[in-house]
Amino acid sequence: MFLKIIGEDVYAKMVSGIRENVAKATIGIKALVRSEKMKLSKNLTLAEVTKSATAIKHGISNQPTIEHMENLKAVAENVFQPIRDYFDKPIAVTSGYRSQELNELIGGVSRSQHSKGEALDLDADVFGGLENYQLFHRIKDHTDFDQLIWEFGDDENPAWVHVSYSRTKNRGEVLKAVKQNGKTIYKKW
Repeated sequence: MFLKIIGEDVYAKMVSGIRENVAKATIGIKALVRSEKMKLSKNLTLAEVTKSATAIKHGISNQPTIEHMENLKAVAENVFQPIRDYFDKPIAVTSGYRSQELNELIGGVSRSQHSKGEALDLDADVFGGLENYQLFHRIKDHTDFDQLIWEFGDDENPAWVHVSYSRTKNRGEVLKAVKQNGKTIYKKW
């Protein structure tokens, strides 16, 4: 009986220590998110994928959860960084993570991969020296992805490139977004 009591006491202390460490880790992660200096990959920061003029203008929080950050890190490491390394030129993220509230405000689809932290909109034109069609084809031909969309533009160059990555299963779906009768439709590539 004496051993059982000591064992329960040791177990309680162990559980208490685990809870304390989890709390410290959570506080540390939240501090990193607030500081926005957290790197998702060598050349991509959390600040770049969460910045939103619309969120700022409307006072909307656009802070991802830990799960969203894990998804953002996966798309950064598996899609963004390989193409950034290949071209060795800066690539702008024009839209990354969108909180549910922000996504609704801008009229995004309710199941948007942006709201899951799984998608980035990339635009090579922002910094120059690279064209969006080059990003598109490099991702299509050399990268694992869930969905890749040639967003508007013309037949020579998209206005931007949408790419998503899933940590569970990537479909490799390639689409082209076009306007027909004022509506956006997605055609299979």
